[in-house]
Amino acid sequence: MSGKPSVSEPLRIAVLMMPGQVPLDLIGPLQVLQCACRLSIEIDVRYIGPQDALQWLGPLSLSGIDPLPEQLPHQHLLLIPGQYRNSIEPLVQQTCVGWLKANAQHADTLMTVCSGTLLLAETGLLNGRRCTTHHTLLDQLRANAPLAKVQRDCIFIEDGHYLTSAGISTGVDTMLYWLTRTCGHQLALSVAREMVLYLRRSGQEPQLGAWLEGRNHVDERIHRVQDSLCAAPSQSWRMETLAAQAAMSERHFRRRFKHLTGMLVGDYIVGLRLQRAKALMTETTWTLARIAAESGFGDERQLRRTWSRQESMPPSAWRRSQRSLPI
Repeated sequence: MSGKPSVSEPLRIAVLMMPGQVPLDLIGPLQVLQCACRLSIEIDVRYIGPQDALQWLGPLSLSGIDPLPEQLPHQHLLLIPGQYRNSIEPLVQQTCVGWLKANAQHADTLMTVCSGTLLLAETGLLNGRRCTTHHTLLDQLRANAPLAKVQRDCIFIEDGHYLTSAGISTGVDTMLYWLTRTCGHQLALSVAREMVLYLRRSGQEPQLGAWLEGRNHVDERIHRVQDSLCAAPSQSWRMETLAAQAAMSERHFRRRFKHLTGMLVGDYIVGLRLQRAKALMTETTWTLARIAAESGFGDERQLRRTWSRQESMPPSAWRRSQRSLPI
């Protein structure tokens, strides 16, 4: 495996095309790649499968599919979209399972969307690894891969060279994550803006960003609280108010929030405020004191204290570095 591509090297991506192709599982991730390609990078997408054409949406069909190569040339990504379960052809599935076993090592990352994880599970490649799929298929995933560590409360998860997702729209989130990790935050930010996605990044951070961090779960009550916090990070939030919004006791809310997001409620709020401060530093000429007040830190001293625990360079230097980046 060659790892991260060079600046001049095109991204090589193969898509495994199967009967019963779920439209958004395919189109969502491809739209992220198409947008990235239009903005700055070269991408070579190859469509491969056991059949040269597939029925898709009513009278529409997909053609131009290359045969499965005996040995897959090196790819930066192998994408496996999901299939409608009533359209599966058992013999075709067996062919693809065998092909995946023989060729998985030729891709830096294998990404599955929705029920694509079930196909990958049948290869045994997920044994001992964390993985996920659509919430209605979790039991089947456990049956297909009894040695895998199936995760329920997440929309996508990465373990080694494998990225698995909960399906449908989460294929977009997963592809955007992969693009961030592979090509950098600045390109992913531009793609998010182009696609009008709910995502903000400074361009220098080592994760997807505070607006999406801790959102890889499916608890609607905690999402509701997170939505409120993201909408008004500068507000003075009381724990009892947040717990009431989640319809939980304060003690249970604290525990549930930590279990699902991996962080304390207070730390989550601080992360949102710091992200807001960074956005204001990038987009305005406001003083640090005004930014501190607008982002919920109260005063410049508190912002600087929090900043020093998170960043290696002082706010002024960070601000200059952001303005030197192309947008």
